[in-house]
Amino acid sequence: MGDLRADRGLAEVIGPAGQVVGMVPAPIAVVSDDGPCFRGEVFKTAFAGADPLLRHVRTRVRSPQMNGVIERWFGTVKYEHLFRGVIADGDALDMEVHRFRVIYNTIRPHQALGDRTPESAYTSDDQR
Repeated sequence: MGDLRADRGLAEVIGPAGQVVGMVPAPIAVVSDDGPCFRGEVFKTAFAGADPLLRHVRTRVRSPQMNGVIERWFGTVKYEHLFRGVIADGDALDMEVHRFRVIYNTIRPHQALGDRTPESAYTSDDQR
């Protein structure tokens, strides 16, 4: 599995007067509901330490619509990519999800974006 730290962007550090005083690696947000598996001590250890890689964000209780976008993506990645072949282990799963993320954002057209890819839709001049 690759090091997720390479995927992190930078976040601004804001001083007391509202000015940017520096940049730090931004934690990767992990969004979940409030299920019991996301409230345990073992799960919390992934978000601990001096330089946490992950930041846990919980959706509101009884608000399934907040999970709608990610649930839709999970369905798309499963039915358009993962269920079409054999995935032997966690490393293969990691590679396939990464491959589909690239396909999804740079190759696969999206009807909601006028049959453009997210990359072309969000980098075009008319979106800025």
